[in-house]
Amino acid sequence: MTLFHRQIFKNERIIRIVHEFVRNRSARWVAALWLFILTIIVLISQLEKSSNKPFGSVYDVIYWAVVTICTVGYGDITPHNVFSKILTSFLIIIGVLLVSFMTATFASIFTATRIREGMGLKKIEMNKHIVICGYNDQIDEVIQGLKSTARSALPDIVLINSQPESDISDLSVRFPDISLQFVFGDYTSESTLMRASITEASSVIILADPGPDNSGKPDERTLLATLTIKSLVKELEVCAEVLDAANVPHLKRAGVDQVVVAGEFNGFILANAVLSPGIPQALRDIITEKGSDMRRVDIPKDLIGTTFVFAMREFLDRFGSLLIGIITEKKSFNLENVLSHESSAIDDFIRRKFDEAGRSLEIETKGRFTVNINPGKDYKITENDYAIVLTPSKEEA
Repeated sequence: MTLFHRQIFKNERIIRIVHEFVRNRSARWVAALWLFILTIIVLISQLEKSSNKPFGSVYDVIYWAVVTICTVGYGDITPHNVFSKILTSFLIIIGVLLVSFMTATFASIFTATRIREGMGLKKIEMNKHIVICGYNDQIDEVIQGLKSTARSALPDIVLINSQPESDISDLSVRFPDISLQFVFGDYTSESTLMRASITEASSVIILADPGPDNSGKPDERTLLATLTIKSLVKELEVCAEVLDAANVPHLKRAGVDQVVVAGEFNGFILANAVLSPGIPQALRDIITEKGSDMRRVDIPKDLIGTTFVFAMREFLDRFGSLLIGIITEKKSFNLENVLSHESSAIDDFIRRKFDEAGRSLEIETKGRFTVNINPGKDYKITENDYAIVLTPSKEEA
């Protein structure tokens, strides 16, 4: 078997289409007609090959069969035997039925597949994609932010929520240049997450979502989703939005790598709008496409061990970027160590969920981050550090 054929058989999408074809009732009629047609073709070739030279060649027989079944009828190869002509007449009639059945069957299968994909009921087959769990008013800003901060091509995005199909279609219209896939269902459910190929994803964003009937508590749903995701893929980067800042420690204990509190900076921005006019606009330009772009980038190896002020000059000279801070990432942590020693309901809940999933709390993830803006000119760069830089605006670049 060639590499091409092995790749085809390994493609799950093709396998599922074949499976749907086999299960389809019309497909069974198509298979029966094909079997009957092959029987007739073999009989005609046996009757004609002794006295009709073209029927002695397998390739000529196949060519004649295709032309006959499709009712083209060039007439360059024709049967001479009377019984063969009778069988050919049946072959033409059956060929018309076969083409009709095949057209209708394939159309129905592919249409049903597209409908299920549009409704978010199909399993998504991709990898290195970004999963966005939940839906709220900030989803447009999140997608726009991913688009504007992507260093190269934006990865595929898979949305998991229980919104109507019309809302997802509107979102696709607003972002026609972004590959958006949709999985309908509860993102706290393991089966729903698996349909989004969560084990193959590069990162997950969890939005504060009260659920399909708005009866749930968003932060609790975020906690439950995090526990489920981390039990499936412990190394997966999870970023979550939380409404109540008091729940931040609980989410960090559950394994959320980064937590964003909704409205956390509103007071700061409003105060500076009065006391330091221009600062809110500067912040807005930094976090949008309009001004300088803030990024986390790797520090060149030759700058490890140097001072912050030296690295700042080098970033400006080499890349035209302004180094404003350092992110230090710890490589791992033990979830058991993060849990409080005193018994609490939330800790018991986390332990119970991990026990139910058959997972240990002694897991390693990408760790915790320490952010240090302007750490001082004498700060020594280490191998665990990443640079926070402001890149030039698009107009200047």
